Amino acid sequence: MNRQPSSAKTKSLLPKDLPPGPLPPALQPPLLGQLLLEWVLPEALQEPVLGDLQEEFLEKRQQNPAQARWWYRKQALRTCWHFLHQTKGDWLMFIFSLLFFIGISVWVMWLSSADSLMMFYDFPSLALIFPTALLFAVGATSRNTAQQAVAFLFEPKSGLAPVYYQQIQHFFEVLGKSGLLLGWFTTLIGIVAMANGINADNFAEAFGPSLGVCLLTLLYSYGLKTITYIAAQKVRFVAIASTTHSEL
Repeated sequence: MNRQPSSAKTKSLLPKDLPPGPLPPALQPPLLGQLLLEWVLPEALQEPVLGDLQEEFLEKRQQNPAQARWWYRKQALRTCWHFLHQTKGDWLMFIFSLLFFIGISVWVMWLSSADSLMMFYDFPSLALIFPTALLFAVGATSRNTAQQAVAFLFEPKSGLAPVYYQQIQHFFEVLGKSGLLLGWFTTLIGIVAMANGINADNFAEAFGPSLGVCLLTLLYSYGLKTITYIAAQKVRFVAIASTTHSEL
């Protein structure tokens, strides 16, 4: 029995011989590279660029599938790097500002107490602020609005209905304000507990650490409030820019 040559087996996989429609999963280029290109490329260029890369990927796949996948990833990264500042420049600045705020805060904490940085960490305080504030924000809006708010942080969309931006901005405002109120509330709880647990015998030993733990809830709540304020203002800016553009 004669075996069919390998070249004849793969000939049907060439781009010109493929049937119309989506490619079979086995022939798909690396998914992460495709998703990255779809996220970075301008909408008008997505179809032609993805199509050209896919066609060349299938041709290279005939010689070496592994090298073809590496080639596609490299081309995707190069293409994304070329368009990243054009299409995602504002997003990059937004993320950079958040990372800078977090980084500079950690740096100041380290300068304040390099030997015991863990003094700024208290799990119960974190658990009292962040999950509860998030639940309040979802309860005050909706789960769908929360999902849209998270998606907006990764890809701010312009040109949508004003109510879309109003709902997302409201979510961030509720999240920040709830976190701030929770910070003061839990700090008051800590102060009450501290006042009842400290006496003349243990004042010098217990007052400082107890007060520090009480103030951590305020530290976390104001950090959350700062981040959500910037996020809400970003939503407001995109909404105003979209309204101005549509009026023009």
